[in-house]
Amino acid sequence: MRSGVLGIVLALYVMLVPGRVAAQTESAPQRDKVDVLSANPFLLIAAWFNVEWEHQYSPTGTAGVRVSRVDIDNDAYFSGRAFWRYYPNGAFEGFYFGLDGGVTDLKESDTHHTVMGLGFELGYDWLLGDQRTFYVSLGAGADRLFGGDLGGASTVMPTVRLVNIGVRF
Repeated sequence: MRSGVLGIVLALYVMLVPGRVAAQTESAPQRDKVDVLSANPFLLIAAWFNVEWEHQYSPTGTAGVRVSRVDIDNDAYFSGRAFWRYYPNGAFEGFYFGLDGGVTDLKESDTHHTVMGLGFELGYDWLLGDQRTFYVSLGAGADRLFGGDLGGASTVMPTVRLVNIGVRF
């Protein structure tokens, strides 16, 4: 399962970083920092993870993708989500409300179930440092799982975003 996650993270890196690096020539004008790549380092202690890429598309709106894994009552949930966030005070600053949706693979004992999920999240972001590139975010939410047989597993999955640390670029 970890090799699949590493593959997804590597694919995102390959798609996003080279174009940004190539665009940073001396003759190219400086562009606004409209992307954030973040993860939750504390969840790794519990063998859980959460990695996100978020892109600012308007002064108060962002959209992105998240890959996460969490274990609840001996059931392993691996999910990929697209999300949208609204920041009343400006993107990546202060309070936000978000909606998300995507696919979850549930491993319960010896069976696998693939289901859809929709949910919400609330949180608060900070941009720190002289260049305001160090990103810290606190947040929580929940997704409702549906569209397939869940066996005896929970139909509600928490959003494992509790503390994300990252970089704005």
